[in-house]
Formats: sequence, C-alpha cells, structure tokens
Amino acid sequence: MIKNNKMKAAALACTLLTGLAVSASANAHPRWILPSHFTVSKEGGDWLTFDVTASHGTFVFDKPAGSESAQVLMPDGRFERPNFVIRGKRRSIFDFHFSEEGTHKVAVNNEPSYWTEYKAGRRDTVKWVKASKAERDMLLPEKSRDVITKISFTRAESYITVGKPTQKALEIEGKLLELKPITHPADIVEGEEVTFQMFFNGEPQKGVTADITREGSLYRNHQEQIEVESDKDGYIRFVPEHAGRYLMRAHYSGDLKNHPLADKAGANVHLTFEAVLQ
Repeated sequence: MIKNNKMKAAALACTLLTGLAVSASANAHPRWILPSHFTVSKEGGDWLTFDVTASHGTFVFDKPAGSESAQVLMPDGRFERPNFVIRGKRRSIFDFHFSEEGTHKVAVNNEPSYWTEYKAGRRDTVKWVKASKAERDMLLPEKSRDVITKISFTRAESYITVGKPTQKALEIEGKLLELKPITHPADIVEGEEVTFQMFFNGEPQKGVTADITREGSLYRNHQEQIEVESDKDGYIRFVPEHAGRYLMRAHYSGDLKNHPLADKAGANVHLTFEAVLQ
C-alpha cells in the first residue's frame, strides 16, 4: 500500500509539473495562422505559404507552434494535408498548392486537453492536474474537495478562396466553439459591416467575447482593438475601418451537461482574415 501511494504521489507530481509547464506556455500565448494570400486568381492555381506561431502580438512571431496537424478543407468537403512542413524556433511554416476553384478552410487546431482543479490540505490550496474525469480519480489525493474538470480547445483558422467563392467550407462541425462566417471571408471590405455567427456544440451561442485587431499594432500608439460580444442568436457584427489583415480572438467558457470527460469548457477560435480596399 505504501509503495502504491508513493507511486501515485510521484505520478501526480510529474503530471502537475508537466501539465503546468505546457498549460503556461499554451495559455500565455494565443496561437494563430497567417497565410501569404487570402485569394488566388492565377490560372492553374498557385502556391501559398502559411506561418503558425503563438504570440500576444498581432502577427508577431514569438513562440514555436507546430503545424503538423494542419488540414485544408477543400471546396467539396474533403480534407487534404499541407506540403513542406517546417518547424523553427519562433514559428512553423507549411505550403499548399491551391488549384481547385472555391473556398477552402485552413485549420491548425490543437487537441483537446483536460485539466482538473481541486482543493487539498488544511488551507484549501487550489491545485491542478492534467486529467479528464475518467482519469482524475487515479491521480487525485485522498480527501480532495471541490473537484472540477475543464476541457480546453483552440481553433486557429483562415479561409482561402480560389476564383469564385463557395459555401461548403464554411459549414460547422457541431463541436465546442465554432465560428461560421455569414459575411463570406472573400467579401470583407473596409468600412462595411461584417457578420459572423458563433456556435457552441452546434447551437448558436450568446455571450462569446471577441477582440479583433488589425496588423501593424507594433507601429501604433494604440492597439485599436474592436471588442464585441455575440447576441442571443450568436451573431457578432463589426466594421473594419481600414483595409488589411486582421486577427479575431473569440472565447467562451461554459458548463457541460452529461459530458463523460469534463464539467466545464473553455474554448477559443482564432480567425485570420483580410479586409480589402473599397
């Protein structure tokens, strides 16, 4: 019994240390994807390159973020993998040849991670362990209190249109937090209202908060962020005042009902898009 308790304690300590290190790195720096172009008009298609990093700065390369999981949702609904994936010290890059007419969604989504919060000891110290509801009982110390497990998930996405815009790639999956463009990404113009709709587990979600920042914030005295919140039908509306590339970071936290692995969810969508000149 003593040996098993020591092994359990060692496993818990290792999980805590590893989990906290990964959590701090991932949560401190939002991940995003930046394409070299958002539209392709060249006959026969063209190669585009994508940068992926994790950074507080808008389109500032900071922490390495892998793009091995990148996928391209084609206009007909099938998935393709990128070409020439390279991971460096501050970013990863990949290339893809876009030739099929229509709108593609490019995504570098992380895997869902599970974190269990609990209190232990005489001082009710709040602690964390990297574990789902199915795993936590094996790792939590005896007499743990106020146990809550949270799932964390981030989507980093962008849209590329070849020739005529299409709709298939704009459909949602029905899992955790998702953004559906109502204004087509290829039709976003400076000075004109843009409408997106936020969904959580397939249902329109009220209360999703988002900030939208135009590139070049390093060279402005103010971030000039647009801050919005989804209405009762999940709609977010805003006006990009200037042409350029934008990063939208949307977040939602909420309770989960009858979920086998988590009690709560914290989910993000980081969308990169451009507003073109009038």
